Amino acid sequence: MTTSPDDGASGRRAATDATVMSGAPSHRAAPVHLAPAPRWHGGLLLLVLLAVVVAGFAFRGLPAPRDASAPQSVFSAERAQQAVAPIVAEPRPVGSSENDRAHAELAVQLTALGFSTETQEGIGRGLRTGEGEASAGYVRNLIATRPGSDPTGTLVLATHIDSVPGAPGAADAGVGLAVILETLRALGPEAVRNDLVILLVDGEERGLLGSDAYLAGPGQELTAPVVVLNHEARGISGRPLVTRASGPMHAVIGAAPSPEFESFTDALFAIIPNYTDFSSYRDAGWWGMDMAIIDDSWAYHSAQDDAAHLDPATLQHYGDLTLALSRDLGDRDLTDLRQRADEHPVQTTAPWGVVQVPPLLVTLLGVLAPLAILAALLVRRRRWEASLPGAALGAVLGLLVLVGGALGAFFLWSATAEATPAMLSRSTHEPVRAEPFLIAELLVAATAAVAGWVLARLLITRASALLGGALSVTVLLAVLAISSPTLGSSMILPAAIAALGVLLATVLPPLPGLVVRVLALLPTAWMLGTQLSALAEFGIASAAGGLAGTALIGLGAAGPLLLAGAPARHGRAVAAAEDRPVRRPHRLLIPVLPAVLALGLAIGGTAWTLAAPEPTQEQVIAQVDGITGATTWEVTGTTAWGRALDGTSADSDVAAPTVEVQDTADGALEITIDAPRDASSLALQADGGMLRDIAVDGVPVASGDGVQELRVHGVRAGQRVSITATAAPAAQLTLVERSYDPTLAAGWTAPGADVSLVQPRMEVSVPVPR
Repeated sequence: MTTSPDDGASGRRAATDATVMSGAPSHRAAPVHLAPAPRWHGGLLLLVLLAVVVAGFAFRGLPAPRDASAPQSVFSAERAQQAVAPIVAEPRPVGSSENDRAHAELAVQLTALGFSTETQEGIGRGLRTGEGEASAGYVRNLIATRPGSDPTGTLVLATHIDSVPGAPGAADAGVGLAVILETLRALGPEAVRNDLVILLVDGEERGLLGSDAYLAGPGQELTAPVVVLNHEARGISGRPLVTRASGPMHAVIGAAPSPEFESFTDALFAIIPNYTDFSSYRDAGWWGMDMAIIDDSWAYHSAQDDAAHLDPATLQHYGDLTLALSRDLGDRDLTDLRQRADEHPVQTTAPWGVVQVPPLLVTLLGVLAPLAILAALLVRRRRWEASLPGAALGAVLGLLVLVGGALGAFFLWSATAEATPAMLSRSTHEPVRAEPFLIAELLVAATAAVAGWVLARLLITRASALLGGALSVTVLLAVLAISSPTLGSSMILPAAIAALGVLLATVLPPLPGLVVRVLALLPTAWMLGTQLSALAEFGIASAAGGLAGTALIGLGAAGPLLLAGAPARHGRAVAAAEDRPVRRPHRLLIPVLPAVLALGLAIGGTAWTLAAPEPTQEQVIAQVDGITGATTWEVTGTTAWGRALDGTSADSDVAAPTVEVQDTADGALEITIDAPRDASSLALQADGGMLRDIAVDGVPVASGDGVQELRVHGVRAGQRVSITATAAPAAQLTLVERSYDPTLAAGWTAPGADVSLVQPRMEVSVPVPR
């Protein structure tokens, strides 16, 4: 039997277009002559990807901490630690004697640095984080000022003095205190051009109380424009981040050493509440930046937030950042910034600094990305490398991979955490050792990607699979670019560059096409390195699914860069053998390997975390009836000590708050309370009605349409608190005094050194007579 050239072409068509879903074109195209691309091109691209990802991780490294012998004009982490050591030696909750001692020590140091200091005492109204509650509190803010030599505005360096009960707060916010004190020393005794205010507020941990009191009082007298650098911490290590910004700070951030900022975090915090004092400052019209450290957040609000755990390298970089920005803002003509106040660029971090792009351009590039992929698909369709039905299947599979990878990673961590709650911190639910779980998440992403790829290659060509997957990802990013370009700041630009590179490389010969593909891959690789590193610092509990999703989006958008032009035969372009569907179902077993590794890491990581030298965290509450003394203990019960104490009862002999009630002339209730303990909070609860028209010591407290609970923080022993409010006649009122020494209650047993108590408290409840 003999065959003709046309018979051979028919045989090739049968191999590449056996079914519509194979990804081959449905009708013929004009001859296209392309030289085949060498196989090493794909390997080179993968090496470039890996190298730049590693470079992105390295970029987010930390400098070596400087010791006390460093030049006087630079920031020294050791000097900063020495300055703040007496302040972070013990917890200092609002309303405590420890808080008073920290306040006094800070005043002494600031005076020695040449500042005029004053203490503002007052009532701050708390941030309302729930519909059914309102809060207020007694605060003592410390304000230090140095007039500028020729002021054009005011620079404010801000953080908070208080910590939560039971936590020394070396990071939250002792790191801010250390950074500010050492920054002021490095700036020297001479006045900078602009007015300089050091704002150390009280009561931040109980609802931004101090910042509210300051803005309602002395804060109104500052010379505008006011620029604030606010210092916060959620973790004890990692690279300090500018998490939020207001005003024309894009014109300033370049002054920082190795600056890093993503509009993504600012947009994300607008969706997911993350309140710091910066929220108050921004609402007051101040410009500025909110900075924080977030890595190792398992220590957040615990006894392990101490000086021994705070990373000196983190402190060094935090100080370098603040000192550089302070020098720039201190001597800059701040009024010139008004010219750029209406600019709101989308910002993302590149190796040379923070890139700023107009939002409209981000939107346009985001919309162009799927169009570029579609154009590349049509070109390859004409070469018999892909088909529209095949690409459609590739798009569906790409979407399933993305969703499956992110959800799989989320559920793996959720199941691991549910199975072993003892390894989790109480405040953030993070493990002490998160690395195995983070790697396991990336392996889940790899499992989803490999499974999708193997399944796709059973049905469609390589070009259909990669282009279809990229099309689904870029369409999603285009929707994001239209709806919120800032939320997609870190992903939209790399994806758009990759998509344009895919289109250009499709029509170029192999060698120029390789150059284009390498260049177009660089932004995606950089994004993966920096963003995966940053997400890892957020922690596995906070970012579960985020690492997998980020990796799959980046690789999905850039995947078609692995494609090169196809060789021509017999005057027609046909799919190379390796581009055709691969009918090998046994390859579906390949994803089992990364899946098993992910499961093994989750199990092994759990054992490794439980073996960590850090104590297990517990929360404990002693519920005391203020009339009878009946006491019930509530403990999270993750340790043998906690399980033994949880649910036990006793009779306590502890002083209860005294309550008197009088009716006012306008029909309100005037409730007078005498507090028995320092650093306590008073919660007035209404059952069967609402509290309205609330005031604490005559200061109105926002209550909207009514609240079921009012909390008053920072109350001291022997202090008399006056609350006025209206309440329905049928409402039953209860006063709960929360203090933070449960050892006063009967039935207490001390835990061993292997247990760390997180904000332990005693709650004494008394009815409010009416």
